[in-house]
Amino acid sequence: MRPLFAGLIAIIALSPMTTHCRTPYDEPAYSGRLDDGAWKRHIDAQVRRQAAGQKPPCHDSCSWKAYWVGWYGGIRISSGLPWPGSQFKTHEDMIRYIKTRLKARGLPTYE
Repeated sequence: MRPLFAGLIAIIALSPMTTHCRTPYDEPAYSGRLDDGAWKRHIDAQVRRQAAGQKPPCHDSCSWKAYWVGWYGGIRISSGLPWPGSQFKTHEDMIRYIKTRLKARGLPTYE
C-alpha cells in the first residue's frame, strides 16, 4: 500500500476543531502520498469507529460532529485536494464520499 499523503495531515492541521487531535497508538501513522483506496479505507475506519460508539481520535472535548465538520472544512480549503489522478474530481466529491459512508451506517452526516 502506498503511504498516505501529507495532505491528510494538512487537513487535520488546518481544521480548527481537529488541530489538537492525536493519532491513537493503535492506528497507523501515514506519510507520503495517499491513493484513493487508502483514503477510503481511512474514512471507513473512522466511520466504523463512530458506529461502534468509540470516541473520535482527538481530545475528549472533541465530538464526532466537530471531527467531521473539521474534515469538511480542511478538505474545502486544501489546495492539494483532490490529488492528481484521483477518482475524486472536486473537494465536494470527497466530502460527498464521507457523507455517503456515514449515511450508509445510519450516522448523521453533519452539515
